[in-house]
Amino acid sequence: MDQADLRTIGTKTAPRVTVRQIAAEVCSHTGNSVHAVMGRSRVPHVCRVRELVCYIAHRRGLTLSQIGRALRRDHSTIKHAIENEVRRRAEESA
Repeated sequence: MDQADLRTIGTKTAPRVTVRQIAAEVCSHTGNSVHAVMGRSRVPHVCRVRELVCYIAHRRGLTLSQIGRALRRDHSTIKHAIENEVRRRAEESA
């Protein structure tokens, strides 16, 4: 899977889904474990996938609090993850 594929995940309008469903879809594309992404792992590649899940979930209309509850994290952590993903996408497109 290349960077272009990762940028297109979650960009299409779809009915409301759960964070776990989004994580499962992203993990199927990235080859990561849903358990690791939904868990406490701080391994960089898992964190990167988790940030992508947060970004997609927020784009799909879930609130920071809803995403945080699903991932067992504070809403401010989710906001930071989304900001990281937005920054990463801006750098990749520049």
